[in-house]
Amino acid sequence: MKKFIINLFCLFTILSTNLAFGQEIKVHPLDKMPLLPSKIGYYGEAPVEQRGIEFRKWLSPSVKIAVSDGSGSGTIVYYDSLKNIAYVATCGHLWNNGAMSAKEGLKRNITCKIITWFHNEKKLAEPKTYTAKVLFYNHITGADTALVSFEPDWVPNYFPIAPKDYQYKKGSIMHSCGCDGGDEVAHYEVEVVGVISESLTTIRNSPRPGRSGGGLMDDKYYIATCWATSMYKGTSEGYFTPLPVIHDIWTKNGYEFLLKIRPDFDLAKKLKIIDRTIRQHKYDEEYILIPN
Repeated sequence: MKKFIINLFCLFTILSTNLAFGQEIKVHPLDKMPLLPSKIGYYGEAPVEQRGIEFRKWLSPSVKIAVSDGSGSGTIVYYDSLKNIAYVATCGHLWNNGAMSAKEGLKRNITCKIITWFHNEKKLAEPKTYTAKVLFYNHITGADTALVSFEPDWVPNYFPIAPKDYQYKKGSIMHSCGCDGGDEVAHYEVEVVGVISESLTTIRNSPRPGRSGGGLMDDKYYIATCWATSMYKGTSEGYFTPLPVIHDIWTKNGYEFLLKIRPDFDLAKKLKIIDRTIRQHKYDEEYILIPN
């Protein structure tokens, strides 16, 4: 009887309800993705998974994040070549309710697993797994974001975070990537509606459980983080943590430098550096100056 009660309590906790704005919010057991009421009453077709080579630009920095009781998604937003650290943006609700600051993260030393199917343009024969550090997380409705890091064995492509004043254009088509159902990462074309009730709202190919934490990108920037849906089948609306929230929380946790990274499209930065004086082996990406 005691074992039954414990199991029942665990099930209730996983599928339970978070109270926010006076409403009960159901969460999914795979990634704790919240199921929110529809904001605009949209209903469409089931999401179409895209994994073709033409989508590799967005797929290659996109990863799966495995936690102790499930999995979500993430996106590499910067690679520090000097320290060999890749920073991955994701959502906070993969972990506990509330928040863990970067200072607390140093003490708690929480880890997770990063799983990737790509080394840039190269599709791996088998996915590779890496141990990652959870630097901080924020799991509060309307402010759902987190940052993890790992040491890659390749020089990864990344999508830097867009400026805080980035303008979301209604009707624009953006790129949502993630591991719906805990499967291999896929690309989805979504349509921007706008920021409604603190969340960037999209329609078409909306998130399903497993895409929590997955990045929303344009052609050069990371612009939002997947955190909720209004239908687990992906046939209604998707909700993403917008840039002002990401900038605010990341700055408070001491990672403002990640918000100032420029897109890696300057050809001069890709040139091989031949230093005939100091003979260094690694160079910061700002070693070659690019005019604004």
